[in-house]
Amino acid sequence: MTFDRSIKDDFMRLTHNNESAWQFVELFAERSHQLDDIIDGDKSLTDEQLIEAELAWMLALSKNPFYTAHQGFLMPLLIMACNAWLDANQWEKSEDQVKRVHSDVLKSYYHEVMFAVVYLCGGWQALREFTTLHREYQKDNYHGNV
Repeated sequence: MTFDRSIKDDFMRLTHNNESAWQFVELFAERSHQLDDIIDGDKSLTDEQLIEAELAWMLALSKNPFYTAHQGFLMPLLIMACNAWLDANQWEKSEDQVKRVHSDVLKSYYHEVMFAVVYLCGGWQALREFTTLHREYQKDNYHGNV
């Protein structure tokens, strides 16, 4: 799974070209996808590689000016995104078809973190425009766009 960077032009326009906000979003989305690939077995890492990647993520996050300025707002969202991802992983294995379908939406909660960044930088109207343009979830599964 990879982060879709096609959103960058709209993101930059609606966040007043806040480069450190974009760097935070890229950092968070890339790490989210990396963890998903590791846990789903799509990517194999040695213990050494895993710890090195985790340290790189933590160091980059702690140095990002946007994150450090807004960590009180962002950290609870990161926690909720991680929790939603774990719940989604359970739901996608459920015998309940509704849970399986909804697991894709729940797993994509990390989008809400990106949307919150747009709001912090650009306000309500920027958020509304960005989500109107980019609130799409997985299209690569048999459920379609959920």
